[in-house]
Amino acid sequence: MSGAPLRFVARAPRGLFGRVVKWLFWLVVLVPPLLMLGTCAGLQSFVFSEDPEVAGGALMFGAGALGVLWAIWFIGLPVMGLLMLLTRGKKLVIEQPGTIG
Repeated sequence: MSGAPLRFVARAPRGLFGRVVKWLFWLVVLVPPLLMLGTCAGLQSFVFSEDPEVAGGALMFGAGALGVLWAIWFIGLPVMGLLMLLTRGKKLVIEQPGTIG
């Protein structure tokens, strides 16, 4: 009488390019939101300035900076996510025939 075959499924480790893509993905995920928060915190003193031209300039700069960061974030996430999926290691299937016993 033989048992069912034993199957083990694993993934090979990423190559050098795959590891670089993985680190770039995490940078794209984490850095833009931190820069957005930093932009808001850094412009706070200028936005509440007594001079209306300084306040207006700070608001316009902040809006432009946030727009660029949002664009980088929303365009970069799907692109880097797709690259990260495409650079995964190969799927390895190791199968051992059933044992008699």
